Amino acid sequence: MKSSASKRFAKALIEVGKEENSWDRYGKELRSVLAIFGGNPEIEKALLNPMYKLEDRLSLMEGVAASAGLSAEVAKFLGILVRTRNLRFLDEIVIAYSAYEDELAGRIRASVDAPTELPPALVEEIRKKLSSLTGKDVVLTCNYNPLLLGGLVLKIGNTILDGSLKTQLELMKEKILEGVV
Repeated sequence: MKSSASKRFAKALIEVGKEENSWDRYGKELRSVLAIFGGNPEIEKALLNPMYKLEDRLSLMEGVAASAGLSAEVAKFLGILVRTRNLRFLDEIVIAYSAYEDELAGRIRASVDAPTELPPALVEEIRKKLSSLTGKDVVLTCNYNPLLLGGLVLKIGNTILDGSLKTQLELMKEKILEGVV
């Protein structure tokens, strides 16, 4: 599925969630269904298998929704995905839905790559600085990357700020080879 179709499905559900003032709950429910499918791939395979009657697949989806305690709106949404054979794109839909959730909540996601484990105080300082620069609440994830040698690589949305020693050395090498240094 093209990501635009996934975004349309996610946008439709989040619009319903905004009307019901339950968009955050719907996101949690979608992620729980994705986790259920991850832990029990045979359920998802059965829901996607055209060899089973549509009624049987819808009944199975209703059972999953009931056992997971899903809201009627999310259960209906999942039924639509089963009917239209778009359930296989649930992971893309959840990613798109999460992006809409972040937008509504005034959040932005960022990651920082470092050559060593960062102390919690430094992580919090980076998060606060990014929050003040963006004007949004920042959800920061830290990744350990021993190939960096030193420095940090910060990713915010589509923006990458590369202050790693590895990149600085590569730039210096290019300048030396150009004879600019």
